[in-house]
Amino acid sequence: MQFADCPTPAIVMNAAAYSISGANQKLYSRLKTSLQLNLRRQIFLAVCDDLELRSYLVAQLQTALSSPRFVSLNLNLSDPNPMAQVSQWLSQHGNELTSHALGFQILGVEHLTRQPAPVQKRFLTHLQAIEYYLPGINGTIVLWLPRPWLRSLQQSAPAFWDWHTALFEFEGDPTPLRSISQARLNSDRDRNTDSAIAPFQKLSASHTGQSQPSRSSNLAPVIPVRYPEVLTEPFTEAAPEEESIWDRLTYDLAHLDVEERQRSRAGEAMNRRGEEKGENSKLTISPTKPPRVGKDSPENLQSSKHLPLLHSTSHLTKRIMAAIAQEPTLAEHQTALRNLQKIEQLLEHQAARKTIAAAYLNLSRLYRDRLEQGNPSPETLDIAIAVHETTLEWLQDNPPQWIDGANDLGNLYWMQSHSPVTADQQPVSLQKAIQTYTSALHKITPQADPVTYAMIQNNLGSAYGDLAHYQDPANNLLKSVEAYELALRYRDSQADTARDAATQNNLGTACWNLAQHQQPIARLNQAIAAYHAALQHYTPNCEPMHYAMIQNNLGTAYWNLAQHLKSNPNPKLAHSTVSPARLLQLAIAAYHTALHYRTLEAVPASFAATQNNLGTAYWNLANLKTTAHHDRGQQLQQAINAYEAAISAVEALSAQTEYLPALTFDVFATYNNLGLSYYQLAIDLHSSLTATQRQTLLESALNQHLQALQGWEPLSDFYQATLDYITHTTRAFHSEFGIQGQTLALSKIPANLLPEVMRKL
Repeated sequence: MQFADCPTPAIVMNAAAYSISGANQKLYSRLKTSLQLNLRRQIFLAVCDDLELRSYLVAQLQTALSSPRFVSLNLNLSDPNPMAQVSQWLSQHGNELTSHALGFQILGVEHLTRQPAPVQKRFLTHLQAIEYYLPGINGTIVLWLPRPWLRSLQQSAPAFWDWHTALFEFEGDPTPLRSISQARLNSDRDRNTDSAIAPFQKLSASHTGQSQPSRSSNLAPVIPVRYPEVLTEPFTEAAPEEESIWDRLTYDLAHLDVEERQRSRAGEAMNRRGEEKGENSKLTISPTKPPRVGKDSPENLQSSKHLPLLHSTSHLTKRIMAAIAQEPTLAEHQTALRNLQKIEQLLEHQAARKTIAAAYLNLSRLYRDRLEQGNPSPETLDIAIAVHETTLEWLQDNPPQWIDGANDLGNLYWMQSHSPVTADQQPVSLQKAIQTYTSALHKITPQADPVTYAMIQNNLGSAYGDLAHYQDPANNLLKSVEAYELALRYRDSQADTARDAATQNNLGTACWNLAQHQQPIARLNQAIAAYHAALQHYTPNCEPMHYAMIQNNLGTAYWNLAQHLKSNPNPKLAHSTVSPARLLQLAIAAYHTALHYRTLEAVPASFAATQNNLGTAYWNLANLKTTAHHDRGQQLQQAINAYEAAISAVEALSAQTEYLPALTFDVFATYNNLGLSYYQLAIDLHSSLTATQRQTLLESALNQHLQALQGWEPLSDFYQATLDYITHTTRAFHSEFGIQGQTLALSKIPANLLPEVMRKL
């Protein structure tokens, strides 16, 4: 969970931008404005590690600037030369050009990470030759990069770096992720679609407007929003990366009736002995044993309603043949072709509908096995969807199995929304998932089958939560909350504690996000209640990491609620359980509990994130009007300790890699917040610090602000806010130590910053 910056909502550009943070909205607006200037031969670098956020921004730019004035090109991984691709597009569409310059955005650089080293080197070499290509480009280019590639570009393509016009660094917004399943702990029908919203977002600096000591300005820390985290499976020895992609996708499978399930498992136990994949491959769907064809199976393909399905194998055969051309070594495609041939024979012999349906279920199982192995290609995923769609056509007369298949298909659509598809395809896939889940719910009642009903409602809540990142966030989040609530209403919390805990956590996350759009106090209280309910199912001895994660989420919900209550202070509530001070104390207690298990040795990145949150909670508590003067200094020191612990953890992680590790918070904001804490402690009139101690604190504040400045581009709000902090610190030097103190401060500021700092002074 990340922190929210301030109680007031971010300024919104337009309705489509509601799902991204205030800072990202401003960056997007600047990027769009720059492109609308129609300048020639401009190179913009857009950095975004959050692929879902990037896809959203890409789609927004494409919509706002419209084709053919603005063109999106996917990087050719076989010959990664974006400049040549732009030149080629211009040569092919020369008759469409006018006197106005065009805009291009290049996508797919992140895929180079999995390419051989020579391919990666060719990409950088092509960029280095920009002076050769640039004269022939009549327009502006936006190159989308993940942060590690930005650093590689700076080091290995300096000529290209020198030519770039501007840099736009986006920080991740809430990212929907599916949880790791508990499938290994349950029967073969169990699948996990419990999801939560994961990191991360950075908001612009804001002013608290609170009264400060006479020599203190109304400064507030740059506080990155830390969103509720992904709830993973109960803590086991297996690392998350060892889990299958299908496990990450699914949790429950709508159960068949008991008699049919027993037959299925018995048949599976016998049939799998002869299969190539062996006994240890995990199945999450058990095909029904094909019924015999005979007089007890009167329905057959001679019925007119079955005639449209006679050639249902042809489109699947074409798709699989095309996939074989792309993935010739994938054995599943060859097996699928043989299965399709058997299905064609069943069709020719007018076999019973149940028999053909069972054959399609076997084909579905084949692709489920493939998905279970992880990292499926888009072609394989498309085929799996097509197989499930066809299977559903044959299951119309079998409602229980049709509901199973519809749930599977909905999960596959969700999976497609998270695969490398075009930006406009992602919300379409989510809408299809929602439609499929809803269709399944129309054929089931909670009284008849509460387990299945709760499972599908849970999946529906996840899909709505994901869709909120693309459109109508408040409405979709509200539907997500309602679906989770229905899942919890009909799920037996005592009989299914793991799933109940996961759904409670996800409900808390959905409420937390909904609070950013409407009814913040009510929704945050609902989130807190849900997190407490989730904690009832976890013990720190058995699931320490899950327990700590939800404690961290709970702390941030308390923190967020305190920010909203702080905007309307009530003196009568100064010491009540709902006062901002009390809520911040509860947040601090929750963070300390989380840190008992989120240790630097065990999970350094999570340790750093929670320490960062703890520091900001202490800072807010120190700056409340109701905080006693003798407590303020101690709380600022606690904030300093927490921020320093977070930074030390990041530095330790960075020493292990060539670039900054993936974090769920902005470490440069942490540097800035640490500097502000030093500054406030130094100028506290009620402290008994010596002149030497104050000077040391002010020097530390200045050093931290200068460190933060290195992480932000000069035109960003963060950069300008940090310059303000540097100016305030320099003034404090002058106030405490006269002209000699100011000279000391100015001597520590880099020469390129002195003109701007002097103007501010």
